[in-house]
Amino acid sequence: MQIQPISLRAGPCPVSFIGCGDISGVNFSNDSRGIHRGDIFVAVRGSQADGHAFVDRAAAAGASAVVVEEPVVHLSIPQCVVRDTRQTWAWIGMQRLGNPAAHLRVSGVTGTNGKTTVTWLLRSILRQAGLQTGMIGTIEYSDGLQTHPAGMTTPDPFDIAALFRQMVALKTTDCVMEISSHGLDQRRCSALQLSAAALTNITQDHFDYHGDFEQYLRSKVRMADLLASGVPLLVGIDDAGVRSALVHLQHVPLRTFGLSADSDLRIQHLQPDETGQRLEVSVEGRSLELRTCLIGRHNALNVLAAAGMAHYLGISPDVIQRGLEGLEHVPGRMEHIHGSQSFRVVIDYAHTPDGLQHAIATLRVLTSGRVIVVFGAGGDRDRNKRPLMAKAAQSAAVAIVTSDNPRSESPREILTEICGGFQAAFDYRQIVDREQAIRAALSSAEPGDCVLIAGRGHESLQVIGTRQISFDDRRVTRRLLRELGYSA
Repeated sequence: MQIQPISLRAGPCPVSFIGCGDISGVNFSNDSRGIHRGDIFVAVRGSQADGHAFVDRAAAAGASAVVVEEPVVHLSIPQCVVRDTRQTWAWIGMQRLGNPAAHLRVSGVTGTNGKTTVTWLLRSILRQAGLQTGMIGTIEYSDGLQTHPAGMTTPDPFDIAALFRQMVALKTTDCVMEISSHGLDQRRCSALQLSAAALTNITQDHFDYHGDFEQYLRSKVRMADLLASGVPLLVGIDDAGVRSALVHLQHVPLRTFGLSADSDLRIQHLQPDETGQRLEVSVEGRSLELRTCLIGRHNALNVLAAAGMAHYLGISPDVIQRGLEGLEHVPGRMEHIHGSQSFRVVIDYAHTPDGLQHAIATLRVLTSGRVIVVFGAGGDRDRNKRPLMAKAAQSAAVAIVTSDNPRSESPREILTEICGGFQAAFDYRQIVDREQAIRAALSSAEPGDCVLIAGRGHESLQVIGTRQISFDDRRVTRRLLRELGYSA
């Protein structure tokens, strides 16, 4: 594919030019170290460094022009001044590949918890409708035909554009995306126009990056900037964080979903059982009865969000029902490890206090014995969350605190910070080695108990220091069950 020159005058936000009437080119870079003569340098503000500090270096390397947010007085090469270089960078990434986003119907989901499950449910519905559907999310990237493991939840804008181009080439018509707070804050998706969108909830996460809850919330509500004209944003109104975000969404068409009777989309009846739950939901006044294999009140809300998004995409109720019922599980999300053991074993990605609390609450309803939870917290991440994880874990009968992804931090020090949140009388243990912690939980489980192994879900690599070691909770758990004499 021959890349056509891109005129920056046609960019996504107001522009002004210094030293020229327009800047047009094919080769753009946001890294001054990779500049070749004639390239255009885009000074992007990153989380680690600000590209504006490297404008002179880019010019010295032969850049023909720069894109900046503030005029650089001493610079002798042409300048394009824009309000937001990150937004412009995302637009350039899409335009240089012929704007493949214009040929896809894109649906997006953001929220602290539930993004993965909602997108998998929506993809199941779209496939049931006969629509070839791609995916970009935490677990996998798919072009509609083939999948491969995901890197980050919401990739770099140029990577998004490349994935979209592949989808279009394969005649994929739809794409469902998880859109992270990092992706929203860094405008990675600002070249998109969403045909359906949902905000599930806003609880504590990623404060190591955002700083505090207000900044995290402000990143999440940027989802509204991505809506195509007239498209409503579905918001999980039962969540306190979402309710506090409404003041920032007064200019946006909203549809609420939840358990409350005045929600636009609501759960009218919910009946859990051993292997799933039966739901009756109302979507804009239309009632839909279905059964899902996904357990828990939080998953009932995820089902409702996916049903609502599909409704606004024009999918019929019978197809929505078949699509929701056809998804048996989401990898690493309340995933049961079946075997001959007389107790329940569940793997879940719950890595926030809210997520862990919901997972334990769900399993307590279905468990006649104790809930034993194995969990930790990631290193080089929000330290304030650690004692809150312990407080959430106290709704279980027993907790074993262990390593998650310690990264560059001391695993034992992370555990100490977590355990500061436990009440003195609560029954917990610290076992640094994650495999040994899982073994201890399985060995101590009695008939009727439930072992919840939380925090990593589908992840197959554990990051310890500078090493990445193979560690998948699901594979390790099955092996340990066999070693303990069970079939798994």
